[in-house]
Amino acid sequence: MRTLIKFDWSRVSAATEEFARSLYWKVRKPTIVILMGPPGSGKGTTALRLAPLLKTSPLSTGDLFRKEIADRTPLGLRLESYINSGKLVPDALVIAVIRENLLRRKYWNGVVLDGFPRTLLQAKLLDKLLQNLGLSVDRVVLLAPAEDVIISRLSARLTCSNTTCGRTYHLQSKPPQVADICDACKSPLMRRKDDVPAVIADRLSTYRRESDPICEHYASKLSVIKPTAVETEEEVLAKVTAAL
Repeated sequence: MRTLIKFDWSRVSAATEEFARSLYWKVRKPTIVILMGPPGSGKGTTALRLAPLLKTSPLSTGDLFRKEIADRTPLGLRLESYINSGKLVPDALVIAVIRENLLRRKYWNGVVLDGFPRTLLQAKLLDKLLQNLGLSVDRVVLLAPAEDVIISRLSARLTCSNTTCGRTYHLQSKPPQVADICDACKSPLMRRKDDVPAVIADRLSTYRRESDPICEHYASKLSVIKPTAVETEEEVLAKVTAAL
């Protein structure tokens, strides 16, 4: 009988692991997919379900920020100082967090980037980072529901008040198990101040202004999906996978 031996990466030096990654990437290039979409487009849910189909991992900058902060890493402490002061995290720091994670074994097969890049400058910085690693973006998918669909979705959204959790719920399609309580960390749920129709419309206008140049930048790799109000998550996922 053949016995499977699990490799203990904890005993491997950083230099050896880096060498192993470079060899692995020569044999199997990681898949890099960008999933774009305005607030309420469903990109977070789609990214979580799409990544396993591509044998990659979802990579959300928001989730990465929360993990780095929770783990009290040097990057996390820098992120926390900006977030606690209400300032935008500098693009250079965002790219540093993404690079740090791309090199981890979890992401050696590739990533589905959820909601990043958000600006043309971030897209160019991402391209430069990938180029330095011998990689490039493979495909870009934009989820673009109609504005009334997005307003309806966000108006019924609840968010965990625990910033290190940040899980979101929907009163109709994804309600919490206990009303107004997060399933994961049991913190109270809240309705974000910007999840009201007038503010949502303004956020969508800002998103279009910032995302249009990114779509033009990746025009040759871009697919646009327009989910309707009646389409299920499975149907949207099927359209995305078909586009890829």
